Amino acid sequence: MGAVEFIALLLAGVGPVLALARWSGFPPTIALFGIGLVVGLLPGPAPVNMDPDLAIGLFLPPIIYAGTVRTTSHLLRHALLPGVVVGAMVALATMLAVAAATRWVLLPGLSWTAAVLLGVAATLFDTRLFQEAGGHPHVPRTLADTLKAREMASRIVALTALALALGTLRTGETPALGEAAMTMSWQLLGGALAGAAIGRAVLWLRDRAGPAPIEIAISLATPYLGALAARSLGLSLAVVVITAALVVSAARVDRETGEARSSAEARISAMAFWEEASLLVSSVLFFLAGLALPEALAGLGDWPSWRVMTTAAGILALVLGVQWFGSLVSTRLPPLREALAGEGAAGQVVAAGVMAWASTRSVLGLIVVLSVPASWPDGQPFAERGLLLVVAAGVILGSVLLQGLTLRRTLHGAELGGGGQAEHEEERARQATADAKRQLGKEAAHPETFAAERRALVGLRENDEIGDEALRRLLRETDLRKRAGEGDASPGAPPPNP
Repeated sequence: MGAVEFIALLLAGVGPVLALARWSGFPPTIALFGIGLVVGLLPGPAPVNMDPDLAIGLFLPPIIYAGTVRTTSHLLRHALLPGVVVGAMVALATMLAVAAATRWVLLPGLSWTAAVLLGVAATLFDTRLFQEAGGHPHVPRTLADTLKAREMASRIVALTALALALGTLRTGETPALGEAAMTMSWQLLGGALAGAAIGRAVLWLRDRAGPAPIEIAISLATPYLGALAARSLGLSLAVVVITAALVVSAARVDRETGEARSSAEARISAMAFWEEASLLVSSVLFFLAGLALPEALAGLGDWPSWRVMTTAAGILALVLGVQWFGSLVSTRLPPLREALAGEGAAGQVVAAGVMAWASTRSVLGLIVVLSVPASWPDGQPFAERGLLLVVAAGVILGSVLLQGLTLRRTLHGAELGGGGQAEHEEERARQATADAKRQLGKEAAHPETFAAERRALVGLRENDEIGDEALRRLLRETDLRKRAGEGDASPGAPPPNP
């Protein structure tokens, strides 16, 4: 089978596999990984070989952008201490702990470069399974916001460290401490400035784009523009893309006037587009990891398979321990401390366990190991590359299986008192929008009425009275009503029913 036929078959098969997995209750990621493994075991050469630069340049930007553009900067502001600050510290501690344990205990003799790369892969996590398990209604919303902020902080820390590790691997030289500090400062600060500039430029262009499909095409270009800027200027890809996404998200609605920046059709379509893009890319990555596993197993060399699996289990246990301790620190900081005030000390321990268990290892960890070049600068093969893929795949798949299959039961059993909060926030938001419309005194379909609703919703989010999900859902309702009103008012449209 040629590469073109293989890619077409892959894209055509992802949807049916996801549907069948959901119908049978089997984790879709495990199904895709298993199918990739079966294909990889078939006789003959692999249908495709993953280029390391392609893994980062093609797959990483849309996943990071899709996970951020639906988030507001208010979430990061309100969860600054327990989410952003503690999240960055936990990410750094996880990376160092995994690297040290792997290098000195689990796989003695492993190079420091390989150990750090494993640490980076194990540090990355996401909250997708937490959302799919319906976790938000069963925990305080502040806890869910803290988890999301920690997810973003971990990506910045881990992917910045990845850039340094890959630079060392490609040059064969380890930078001095001062040089490494200067490089990281440039990657972070320069990345934030570049991301802000890209976000503003995209907004300027989108304001003049016209039809919704063109606006969405510009949205699709945003993460790849960030990736190009990061690559050409030596910046942190995560910082550039996350900053650009937050700038675009913040400009969705003018906080003073309530006017929307783009068309209702574009906002509705773009939201669905990025959800689908994230799902598709993640699915393809799990398949490619399974496809690459047979070759990686063949390249283990002298490492016995039992030690490799033991290493994966040990890394996952270590990660969960560090995550739990960091989560316990988060529960002692505002505003999470106030949200758990009625739970007592035991409740804080349980909440920390829920946060650690809900942080499943991310598919981005597979990109980390798939992006590792096959050889050193002098042409010598990087013999530990296969080992990295097998261990990282074991950690991520073990996390998805162990945590994903028990997460719903864990959330229900924790009884942290978050039930009903989502409904209360939605009721509060609807009351606020109704008050805004009543004070305006205009008809429901008037453009100023929609602006007043959006202004009220944004004000509630600024004061942390509702969360990002409630804001996004109610803004979507406003867009749908506005779009329906525009359709009714279009020439040739049938009159509304009396």
